[in-house]
Amino acid sequence: MIQELIVKRNTYAEIDLEAIKSNYQFAKECAPDSKSIAVIKANAYGHGLVEVAKALEEFVPAFAVAIMSEAIELREAGISKPILILQGPQTEDELRLAGRNDFWLCIYSVHQVELVRKTSISNPVTLWFKLDTGMHRLGMSIDMLKESLEHLNGCPWINETRVLYTHFSCSNEISSEESNLQGEKFYYQTKNLQIEEGTNVEFSLANSSAIVNLKSTHAQWNRPGIMLYGMSLFDSKHSSDITLITAMSFYSTVIGIRDIAVGECVGYGKKWTANKPSTIATLSVGYADGYPRHAKNGTPILINNQRAKLVGAVSMDLISVDITELNDVKVGDRAELWGKLLDVSEVAHCSDAITYELLTGVSQRVPRVY
Repeated sequence: MIQELIVKRNTYAEIDLEAIKSNYQFAKECAPDSKSIAVIKANAYGHGLVEVAKALEEFVPAFAVAIMSEAIELREAGISKPILILQGPQTEDELRLAGRNDFWLCIYSVHQVELVRKTSISNPVTLWFKLDTGMHRLGMSIDMLKESLEHLNGCPWINETRVLYTHFSCSNEISSEESNLQGEKFYYQTKNLQIEEGTNVEFSLANSSAIVNLKSTHAQWNRPGIMLYGMSLFDSKHSSDITLITAMSFYSTVIGIRDIAVGECVGYGKKWTANKPSTIATLSVGYADGYPRHAKNGTPILINNQRAKLVGAVSMDLISVDITELNDVKVGDRAELWGKLLDVSEVAHCSDAITYELLTGVSQRVPRVY
């Protein structure tokens, strides 16, 4: 009974697992000769780590997460596919844990190479080596990569396949040549690598944007992430927008309605003042739920599929909406904060944020309904 009341909270996120499956299939169709590793880090971009993994497991060769605890959560939930940990190992205990659980590990520093060399691991692990081609965040220079591969020659606890990968810095910018340049640099630098006899090398370059827009970067492995959740991938319109299906709809409910006179203000700091007699609806959602704290006056919200505007400061648990021009709004009516009818990118733009930030920011107190 208590669980039933929690699920029926009047603010919730509805997650369309069929949309996520469809988006994954689209990623595969864009690059049919590549294996597509589903990136489900950050609680599957806010959509629910375990639930998304269970929905995709029969279709994917592997998953990718950011940190070890995410991988452990998946194993404890019964997910058996290989799991790539993008931040790699930091301690001997993490390496041993990876060996026991078939975690694949990203390697991007000399420290990690030495850690692998000196730590005996029960079962061989698969290593992904990150080459920095211009992101300058994590990754090795080509000289460092060559030395690292040499230092690990003959190491008995790593698998024979080494995956070399990089990450693009500007792939969402359609007019930018940066991804092409990074791809060319990657292939040029890696083409003459000396590889230990008996081992083989595979490549991974393409993230979501490159999967749909840069065929030259398709390799043995692609890494679809944000596209799995149906988000627009570029800074301008693209044909993929038609195919991708929004997976998260974030809803709340009208819990109060009041009329205010000209000159009256709404919310903390009196950041909005009525310039005409107005009707204000209060919704049961705030920044503690993940609605963006810095959303501006005028940020769109749909109530009964009618477009309304946010007014006043976003509070911890409540927001106010001007419904003066709307028809027949009453307490209990549902509001779409973003989703299939209201693009999250529009809300993000009004909040000086990005879509990733809003999706991953939906808090744990918001029930996910699948």
